[in-house]
Amino acid sequence: MNTRLYTTKSTVFARQIGGFFQPVIAIILSGILIMPGCAPDSNSKKSTYSIDLLPPVLQSARVVDERHLRFIFDEPVVVNGMNPLVDPPMTVDTLDIEDEQLTIGFGIDQEIGHEYTIRMKVADESGNSLTFLYNFSGWNPRIPGILINELNPRGSGNTPDCVELFITKAGNLGGLILLIGTKNKYKDSFLFPAVEVSQGEYILVHTKAEGISEEIDETSRLDVSGGKLASDTARDFWIRSAPGLPGNNGAVTLHARKNGPVIDAILWSDREDDKGDEKLGWTRDGFVFASDLAEAGAWISASGGIPAPSDAFNVNFSTSTRSICRASTPNDTDSAEDWHIVPTRGQTFGAINTDRMYEKK
Repeated sequence: MNTRLYTTKSTVFARQIGGFFQPVIAIILSGILIMPGCAPDSNSKKSTYSIDLLPPVLQSARVVDERHLRFIFDEPVVVNGMNPLVDPPMTVDTLDIEDEQLTIGFGIDQEIGHEYTIRMKVADESGNSLTFLYNFSGWNPRIPGILINELNPRGSGNTPDCVELFITKAGNLGGLILLIGTKNKYKDSFLFPAVEVSQGEYILVHTKAEGISEEIDETSRLDVSGGKLASDTARDFWIRSAPGLPGNNGAVTLHARKNGPVIDAILWSDREDDKGDEKLGWTRDGFVFASDLAEAGAWISASGGIPAPSDAFNVNFSTSTRSICRASTPNDTDSAEDWHIVPTRGQTFGAINTDRMYEKK
């Protein structure tokens, strides 16, 4: 007869939800269980002494509308011993539980793009509990029409990496999130504040900031920011960690909110297809980008499946001043056909794109 020791001694761990959420902290209840018993029968599907010692796992979370937030776990849950706490404070009116799904109803509308943190505790039918934090931004009912319009993934010291967005319909930027990459693989992200924008506006997201005081996020006037590539005709925002853009195989995606739908995306590559490769010729990261965009329906492939490198935009002739652009009147077919490389020194960040194309000599 064997004696087994089972323990879940005060374990604390972090989990990413939906690819690009802030860490969710889970605490497993302390407990030590000493059980006498024999080794399980190898032909038995379940040991005689099989006991559930694991807490529920948070699988996804999303803001449903102005007053509702929804969590989905890997098993049915109950709310146990702790009312949800929201910071900044917001009254929780309802808790609607249906098996693995928990929907929280707030007493007031969330502020557009405002950052909130909720702390709560759930348990499964065996009493194993999970306490977690979740960060979310307030629901935005006025998402603008917006396109990724220009970028230079091979920037230089004087013309550093930058992404231009173009507003096709007025709205509010609050809560939109730009990823350098895709939901399951990204270098960094930028969460937009609540700012009203008009049709025809340009937004510049500087991805290679120097960290100087002149680099100011422009939430009102357009002429207050300095720094390289700052524009007085566009609204400048700065990613402080300065991750830059992938030079050879990369993606940029714009989402309506954390864990929200993809609004727009671009995928680029310098590689050739390899039909004998399970990754189709992609690098490891590139294959994740292509797979994520296929799942989201945000990039077209000739095969109808995961885009191959030949389906991406060919970045080979891009340089720091030969940016990748849409046309002056942009098309949006979710494919490489929407894009071209401009001639040397033809970048137009903060202004209408040129339709002139680079021609190899």
